Amino acid sequence: MKDRLLLASVCMCSTENKEQNIDTALAYVKEAAKRGADWVLLPEVFAYHGPYEDIYSKGESDDGMLVQRLQEAARDFGICLFAGSFGERPSEQEVSAKALKGRLGHDRVYNTSYVFDRTGKLVAKYRKTHLFNLLDGEGKPVYCESDGFLAGDQPVTLTLDGFRVGMAICYDLRFPSFFEALARDGALDVIVLPSAFTLQTGMDHWELMIRARAVEQQSYVFAANQVGHHGRGKHSYGHSMVVDPWGYVLANTGGVEGLALAEITKARIADVRSRLPALQNRRPEVYGR
Repeated sequence: MKDRLLLASVCMCSTENKEQNIDTALAYVKEAAKRGADWVLLPEVFAYHGPYEDIYSKGESDDGMLVQRLQEAARDFGICLFAGSFGERPSEQEVSAKALKGRLGHDRVYNTSYVFDRTGKLVAKYRKTHLFNLLDGEGKPVYCESDGFLAGDQPVTLTLDGFRVGMAICYDLRFPSFFEALARDGALDVIVLPSAFTLQTGMDHWELMIRARAVEQQSYVFAANQVGHHGRGKHSYGHSMVVDPWGYVLANTGGVEGLALAEITKARIADVRSRLPALQNRRPEVYGR
């Protein structure tokens, strides 16, 4: 258990070149560890950000190559690694219970975030709950994550280094009730949010909503975003950041690749909650959780 931690949030531009993406991500992990980071967070879909027709073939499993490399990195660098997210192939049992193929006929995967402790042990796994399905003014699909991904349905929290952590991915950020559910069994100290937030929506909503969730839950938000042009018309906003429980931005990469490093403390969480006891003032008997 620790009273303070140094967090490093990665901002990078992933493409359909899986091997290059993984090498870049692990280089950032190494750099963050050299700079003293305790926790490192990679962005959403860091290993492969490309066409959905290849998303299943580029997917991974718990005993696959990518998980092994991430475990080794966490263990070798002595860090807690929040491995953004990447495509996780459904198990045989899940394939029989779910419609594997999407609207366009592609085999789909889960958009899954893996967490490894300092020994390299897999300590948590979260599958993205809300899928980003964007429509035009006439209600026609413009960009639909459900064409390539299956939705998860299990909120995930864990305690790491004495901090209570709630897991979310990208589009989950838009649903305050989801974070209320995460905090149902106890206040969150840190919300972890790997993302590939688009350029257009990011400019207007990214920082706004991150700071809002921090203030609402009186917790830190540890957010990593993709940045730049990924090919096929996809652009991400960047601005990986760490925000404190009062809504202050402690570190921000801006619209470029790099690392955002910031220290978080138990004392800051306690101070905010003692000065403004909003979590204690909730009345769920009136409006629910």
